[in-house]
Amino acid sequence: MAPSLTSIHMIGISLGAHISGFVGANFKGRERIGRITALDPAGPQFTGTAPDHRLDATDALFVDVLHTDMDALGFREPLGHIDFYANGGADQPGCPKTIFSDLQHHGIPLLLLQRLPGWEVHTVDTFKPAPCPILGYYINEWKDTLLQLNQTKAFFSTTAESPFCKTYYRVDIVPWNKPIRWGVLTIKLHNGADVTEAKIDHKASQFEQYKTTRLLAQFDKNLQAVQKVSLQFSTNNVVGPRYKLRLLRFQLRSLEHSDRPVLCRYDIILEENVEVSFKPLPCETSNF
Repeated sequence: MAPSLTSIHMIGISLGAHISGFVGANFKGRERIGRITALDPAGPQFTGTAPDHRLDATDALFVDVLHTDMDALGFREPLGHIDFYANGGADQPGCPKTIFSDLQHHGIPLLLLQRLPGWEVHTVDTFKPAPCPILGYYINEWKDTLLQLNQTKAFFSTTAESPFCKTYYRVDIVPWNKPIRWGVLTIKLHNGADVTEAKIDHKASQFEQYKTTRLLAQFDKNLQAVQKVSLQFSTNNVVGPRYKLRLLRFQLRSLEHSDRPVLCRYDIILEENVEVSFKPLPCETSNF
């Protein structure tokens, strides 16, 4: 008995991604291919063309796409039901940043083998801290939800070496400065034997009195038990006064390990460019 077309899962890299789309397009109107996974679809000769001349979300029942080299050999615009942009879609860690290197373009099968979470965003600088689809084979578990959304973009970051996974935390901060502060936070997590550091987000954040500022923190190391947290606040001003950021509450929540306790610390004063360390405690029940 011949297998159903809906059971077919085609995986194409670069030009192969578009070829997979052409194969799928031949079955439109009849039973359709179940899934196409496109790994950095080729950009040259395909960018700006009509959907019937390239991969398109209608070429299979479900199309998932990974972008890694959109500034050179890859395709920039979304093509599937969900489009993952690794490290913003270009300049992959550990790859030479030249147009003559195709590591960013052809090294992506290694990422597909990992279970990397992607955060739904409107731009690379914003995210929704909610349950998010996982890059790779098991993205199929999200198919019904993603089909209802029609088209979704998801961003994730990687390290330069296998297994490439970063650890994600949600940081919620409630300031009590009366003046609004703008600045960048650097955070370190310690577990006694090891330390990992992340600069939170990609740009200066706004800190307004009694309003929660929510940030995404990405770490190269996954520390099992956080014993100490270090924070540093900077406005990046070369000249001018040094400011203070007063925190009513600092909250740290793992986005991948729901079994880990949510950690808090209250009443923290950060002087600009001065690192402050403290022991986080399990969060107390509060009204803010």
